[in-house]
Amino acid sequence: MRNQQNVNLSQAFQRAMQAYQEGKPAEARQLARQIVEVRREFGGAHYLLGLLALDAGQGKSAADNLAQAVALDPDQTAPRLAMGRAHEVMGKTNGAILHYRSVLERDPHHAEAHARLGELMRRASKTSAAIEHCRAAIAANPRHAEALNTLGALLHEQGEHAEAKSLLHRVLGMRPDWPVALNNYGTVLRALGRPADAVTILAGAAELRDCHAATQANLAGALREAGRLTEARAVAEAATRKDSRCAEAWLELGLVRMSEDHPEGAAAAFERAVAVAPGLTQARWCLADACRLLGQPARAAKHYRKCLDLDPADRHGAALGLALVGGAPVPDRAPEAYVRQLFDDYADTFDTALVEKLDYRAPALLADALNRVLGNTHGLVVMDAGCGTGLMAPVLRGSASRLDGVDLSPAMVAKAEARGLYDDLRVGELTAALVARPALYDVVVAADVLVYLGALDGVLGATATALKPGGAFAFTVERADDIASYMLGAKSRYAHAPAYVRRMAEAAGFAVALAEPSVTRLDAGEDVPGLVMVLKKLA
Repeated sequence: MRNQQNVNLSQAFQRAMQAYQEGKPAEARQLARQIVEVRREFGGAHYLLGLLALDAGQGKSAADNLAQAVALDPDQTAPRLAMGRAHEVMGKTNGAILHYRSVLERDPHHAEAHARLGELMRRASKTSAAIEHCRAAIAANPRHAEALNTLGALLHEQGEHAEAKSLLHRVLGMRPDWPVALNNYGTVLRALGRPADAVTILAGAAELRDCHAATQANLAGALREAGRLTEARAVAEAATRKDSRCAEAWLELGLVRMSEDHPEGAAAAFERAVAVAPGLTQARWCLADACRLLGQPARAAKHYRKCLDLDPADRHGAALGLALVGGAPVPDRAPEAYVRQLFDDYADTFDTALVEKLDYRAPALLADALNRVLGNTHGLVVMDAGCGTGLMAPVLRGSASRLDGVDLSPAMVAKAEARGLYDDLRVGELTAALVARPALYDVVVAADVLVYLGALDGVLGATATALKPGGAFAFTVERADDIASYMLGAKSRYAHAPAYVRRMAEAAGFAVALAEPSVTRLDAGEDVPGLVMVLKKLA
């Protein structure tokens, strides 16, 4: 008789699960409850009731039912996985993490548990752990859309835009109308300098997610970058009306107004962004910069200081802004975190922007200067100091038996590596890298690098250490003729007095072999006064 009852209960459970899978929750719930009334220790029925409660957003009820399912069959991973979801619904992130980890203890290759942990680690800003779990989920299930999407978003945040694009493209091949993935893909296209393509993708995301102001703000950003300012402003304004608490929408509206040369309106929008999200460093920095342009130094200084409180590493360069408004002395160099972030963000569009838009000429000018000082020399050991994406490499490679490069930005170094012209590439701080290689180089070159340094004694001393006797240091600086040493310009780049550069060079043990006024780049269509120099290390 007992066996017959087991058969009946199993059949009832199968019918209940079939009803659930067919989208008939009421029927599934009724059958599951009937099973529990007959046999309370039937774990599958508790599990199904937990799933039904989860689908209804009833986290507490789901957790109660799933706890019974887990207690009745501790080795089953499905109820534990669902318990993690229930804790997420209840906002109990730590509990969710524990349950997902308990699933992995029983099945280390469980794709969904890894995917959920990846997402929760991402929200907790534990990026390395999040990436590790997402990669594990994808290894277990290469078509796991959620893990692919999360990993794509994470890699974008890390500056790995090419891989992020590939992953998100795979997601959209499986789920072409998923607005979250469309929004992430559009964001990556923006980072890759493809605003027109980003507009197409983000317009689709915004249409599918019409009530989501942050997606609308992202679309406005792509329109702004594509030069479609009127449309960008309309979309950003609409986003602020949809959700007046969306900081991204106010931030983008401010950026559009700045692009329209309306700093007062921009400052008002940035104020709203800061009011909504006081900890949003970018909005705070944008507000400070707008105040500086408006000639409000005290107000600007207040917000620059707040930026430094929020981000002591200073990835936005607030210390430079503070100096520009007289709120602090001019620092002797730009913050490392600022320079690294600037060029990590700039890496994918650097060559196009610099060569095509800014008419960047430093590599050709330095190559010519070296040729005039050294002659047509070959077999040199050369360091490209602050190598960026490797724009100097083609003009240096022909005369180099060994060509090394170093740069603060990992994204820039990755681009330089792709050229295949360097013998050794490192991510690192310039002066430390030079000091670590005493008397190794015949030539050190720094193209458009010293504009991020004010005081030059440190880099000149380090270069003297790295050069062989008689070795050459060729570099460019921006020129300021009416000052004693160096100044910080409005674009947060340093300009140097030629006499100061000479004085520092001689103090570091160099003789000036060449010093010529030049124009290495444009800014807003205007020539930027520069100086090309070649120094020779004295024996």
